[in-house]
Amino acid sequence: MSNRTFPDVPPAIESLAVEAHDCLTIKADRAAVTLARAVVEASAKERGVIKGSLIAKIDELHKLGLLRGHIKEAAHEVRFGGNEAAHGDLTPVDHEAAEEILTLMDEVLNDLFQSPARVTRAQQRRLERSQALPGPANAAVSEGTAE
Repeated sequence: MSNRTFPDVPPAIESLAVEAHDCLTIKADRAAVTLARAVVEASAKERGVIKGSLIAKIDELHKLGLLRGHIKEAAHEVRFGGNEAAHGDLTPVDHEAAEEILTLMDEVLNDLFQSPARVTRAQQRRLERSQALPGPANAAVSEGTAE
């Protein structure tokens, strides 16, 4: 199976994403793409965007500043791929296309969960370091004003 992990993604969504990658490793490409779409939808709901179609949810995530513009487009590509498989159109999904869609899914997870968590950890470490410094240097580092 795949060795993918998404440590800053909520466990239920991480499980779906890992399963999508597992499907990819056995060339269950339609299943992988369908799960990737489910990951995007579940991620939107996790971020509090629960109303409307997936199109509307993705666009709302962008409006809220949770997805950068090009990642909004990545999420739509995942949606397109998943829709083709999920709606019974029986459109073939080649392995290369499935790999690309899962890479885009990973980018969505990065924008929504992993990157913000990394920034929060970096800020926390900086604050912890600043508390260990004596005097005026402490205030400058904790306020982010030190050059």
